[in-house]
Amino acid sequence: MQTLWYLFRLFLCLALGAGIAKIAGKDSFHRPVEKILDGVLYVLLFFMGVNTGQVEGIQQELASMGLQALLATILTLAGSLLVSRLGSLFLAKYFSRLKQHKNIDISWNRLKTPLLLILIVSTGIMMSMLTAWFDWYDPFIVTILLYLLLFFVGMQMVFHRVNLLPLLKSPLMVAVPLITVLGTYIGALAIPLVSSYTIKESMALASGFGWYSLSGILISDLGYPQLGAVSFMINLLREAFSFFLIPALAALGAKPHYAVSIAGATSMDVTLPLLKKSYSDEVVPLAIVHGSLITLLVPFLIPLWI
Repeated sequence: MQTLWYLFRLFLCLALGAGIAKIAGKDSFHRPVEKILDGVLYVLLFFMGVNTGQVEGIQQELASMGLQALLATILTLAGSLLVSRLGSLFLAKYFSRLKQHKNIDISWNRLKTPLLLILIVSTGIMMSMLTAWFDWYDPFIVTILLYLLLFFVGMQMVFHRVNLLPLLKSPLMVAVPLITVLGTYIGALAIPLVSSYTIKESMALASGFGWYSLSGILISDLGYPQLGAVSFMINLLREAFSFFLIPALAALGAKPHYAVSIAGATSMDVTLPLLKKSYSDEVVPLAIVHGSLITLLVPFLIPLWI
C-alpha cells in the first residue's frame, strides 16, 4: 500500500505539470522550464551525492561501486542487443523501407554533459565525506526536489508535443519498448553473478533504462543511497555508451530497433538527434514514442523492486 501511495504522488506531480503546461499553452514558458529543469536536476544530483557521502564506510566502497556499475551496464546492454536480435525475426519487415546514413561522426562534445553530471555527484560525495558543511542535511530535501523534477518533466513532455497516438498505427510502437524492458531485465539477471546485489536490487538498478536523473534519486529517496548512486552510474553509462553504439550499429547495418532499444528512455530527447542522423527521419516517431513509454514506466517499475 505504501508503494502505491508513493507511485500516486510521483504520477500526480507528472500529471500536474502536464496539466498546467496545457492550460498555459504549449509554447508558453518553454525556455524557462528547460532552464529550471536543468537547475533542479543539478541540485538534486548534488544532494544525492551528499546523501551517498553520509553512508557509513562509503569511502571503501566507491571503487567497487564504479566497477559494478560498469559491469552491470555492459550486461544490460548485452541483454537489450540479444532480445533485439530475437525481435528481428518478427520485426524486420517493418524496417525494410527505412534508410540508414553512413559515415556518422562521433563527437566528444556529446560526452560533456555526462561528465559534468558525474562531477556534480562526485562533488556532493566528497564535500559530504570531507567536511561538516552538510551535517544539517535532511533526506526529505531530495523528496521535495524529486517532486519538483517530475512536475517540470510533465510540463516538458507537453512542450515537446509527445503524442502516443502512433501506438495505434504500428506494432513497433509497443514491440520495441517491450524489447527494451525484457532485454534490460534479462541482462540484469546476470548482475548478481558479478556483484553482491540481489536479483531484486539488480532489477531496480536496471529499471532506469538510461534515465539517470530520476533512477538514482528515486532509489535514494526510497532509503537506499548507496544503491541509488550505483543506479545513477549505470544509467549514465548507458546513455554515454549509446553515443558510440548507435552510430556503430547503423554503420554495421543493424535495424533501427537495436539502436532505439540501446538508447532506452533517452531515445525521446538526448539521443534522438543521433538516431535521426544515423538512420532517417522515419525513425523519429518510433524513438519518441519508445522513449515516452519507457519514461512513464520508470517511476512505476523502480519502487516495485525495492
